[in-house]
Amino acid sequence: MSVGDRKNHESAAAHVSGKAIYTDDQRLPAGMLSLFPVLATHAKARITKIEVAGAYEVEGVVTVLTADDVAGVNNTGVIVNDEVLLATDEISYWGQAIVWVAGETEAAARLGAEKVVVEFEPLDAILSIKDAIVARSFHTSPKVIRQGNPAEALANADFCLEGEIEMNGQDHFYLETQASWVIPDGEGHYQVYASTQHPTETQIVVARVLGLSNNQVVVTCLRMGGGFGGKESQANPYAAIAAIAAQKTGRPARVKLRRHHDMILTGKRHGFLGQYRVGFQADGT
Repeated sequence: MSVGDRKNHESAAAHVSGKAIYTDDQRLPAGMLSLFPVLATHAKARITKIEVAGAYEVEGVVTVLTADDVAGVNNTGVIVNDEVLLATDEISYWGQAIVWVAGETEAAARLGAEKVVVEFEPLDAILSIKDAIVARSFHTSPKVIRQGNPAEALANADFCLEGEIEMNGQDHFYLETQASWVIPDGEGHYQVYASTQHPTETQIVVARVLGLSNNQVVVTCLRMGGGFGGKESQANPYAAIAAIAAQKTGRPARVKLRRHHDMILTGKRHGFLGQYRVGFQADGT
């Protein structure tokens, strides 16, 4: 191959012709349950009541998943274990999943989710990077990279400028939303089909949530309809939810997020705030 040669992408024809099969396009097994979430309606609040009885009155609702159904660890964080899968006492962001309703159809699950009652005691929320800095609310300890003596250099500069650059978060907005489905084999093993950029990580997280060894979970990703980093760690919670439903019911289960749920539930390319001071001399140095 030389510079300038045209080479077809190995999967381009299937993609542009519509023949490519994605996670939720595959032939799904009989008896598969569909899941639909109940989301928090506050940015920060204490949960005072979760009442799921109404969901079971909806025809086609099979079960409701709460944190009590997690056999292993109720957390899908990878580098830091700070991503609660199913909220318990407190929610930390608007749209956080509290319960998931499993139904014979997605319509049944959705109607069941509408019958779940969750009550909150609102708490003060931090809604901006600047507010977080004032409150010293950091994910980890602040990191400092220092070279030379900037304070002295600025003090000796003829001119100083300062300002800030702020950028809001950005959704990855892949065409295919988050999708996972899980088949139990009846002997404590689970086959996971997920639109994930990191199948091994998904395997580890799902096993941890189910309270199983890694070798009891097999993860397959046929192909993805886009990811851009948004399906690396962010695919894990939805595979885990489908797996919990499969473990609880003994039936195959699937999560296929609607677009608005995908944008609400998933992590983003986070916002940035950069504050700077720069000094220079009269001769431009």
